[in-house]
Amino acid sequence: MGRIVIYGDIHGCLDEWRKLRQKIGVGANDCEISVGDLFSKGPKPLETLKYARSEGIITIVGNHEEKLLEIASAKKLGEPIESRAHLEFFDKLSANDVAYLFASPRFLKIANLTIVHAGLTNSMCLDRLSEDQYSILTRLRYVGAGAMDYRFWSELYNGNQGFVVYGHTPREIRRDKHALGIDTGCVYGYKLSAAIFERRGERFDADAVEIAQVDAKERYA
Repeated sequence: MGRIVIYGDIHGCLDEWRKLRQKIGVGANDCEISVGDLFSKGPKPLETLKYARSEGIITIVGNHEEKLLEIASAKKLGEPIESRAHLEFFDKLSANDVAYLFASPRFLKIANLTIVHAGLTNSMCLDRLSEDQYSILTRLRYVGAGAMDYRFWSELYNGNQGFVVYGHTPREIRRDKHALGIDTGCVYGYKLSAAIFERRGERFDADAVEIAQVDAKERYA
């Protein structure tokens, strides 16, 4: 394995993603991973999902992927479906697209790196997650007992599940001691970002991570 290349939320911004991959110069030995939310909001949602599948890019389940998985299960059981927009998108997917989604992991651990969509808490063990905790991985932003105590989860994360790379919260690159946030809001007209890690023996050097970025072509949402 060469480098680990991790992309922030794409949200259908396929042109920017192609440009970013070209800028990075990804090679056959590089492992490419998306933190999830490949589609919705942006201009080319279906094309982006198909592109990820065709290029062999691993996609972590984000909250939008989770919606599609819920729709697939509801259809199988004959249950009502609430999200009409996600249903319309789901109905455009091929069987191979759906299979790709079902094969996507909720998290990924590679040596000392852990990739999730949104975040985790110090009490969570990724090897023993409940269904409720799986949902936390796709939606977490803040932790605390009340409004005055809320802190962003990565401020308090102690590193017990590895160095975490995540998306979900659009802003500038966020660096904490044991975590790195790389959703920089491309779909909102800002940037698409990737974190690039080089292997150092049996580990990846989180202190020497390289950030690659391209500007959004326009604001889509």
